[in-house]
Amino acid sequence: IVGFVSDMFGGRRASVIGVFMACLIIFLSVFAVCSETLHPVALLIMLCIMGILVGGPNNIITSAVAADLASHPSVRGSNKSLGTVTGLINGTGSITASIGLLAVGPLQETFGWGSVWVFLIGCTACGTLLMTPKIYDELFPKAEDDGTEMESTNV
Repeated sequence: IVGFVSDMFGGRRASVIGVFMACLIIFLSVFAVCSETLHPVALLIMLCIMGILVGGPNNIITSAVAADLASHPSVRGSNKSLGTVTGLINGTGSITASIGLLAVGPLQETFGWGSVWVFLIGCTACGTLLMTPKIYDELFPKAEDDGTEMESTNV
């Protein structure tokens, strides 16, 4: 799904991540407010959609970003360096996800499920803000950029 959407955006991966994350924030907000009153079928459908909204950016970040880094002059031709960079990307994501999961239990017990969704909204917003410079660069390329770099990095 994310590949199809990325093609619709002309291969602008950071923009796709931004759109997916913004949509995820909307779904998490609905969950924070209505999760205890929505019908279970509606909750399941929303959870499936949120899974796509989380999995898509994760796949882009772990695969396409690693491919982009492979063309960077500092790691070009060095499989060991590329493997290290890819491992750091995946490892950092796994550690961060683990830390986030440790917060869910105490938040839920102390403040209820609504607080868990608000926590996830904050985490998603933080990740989206960290992507903002890349999204901006894709949407407003520099004048001297002729666009060939973006074409060569499409996955």
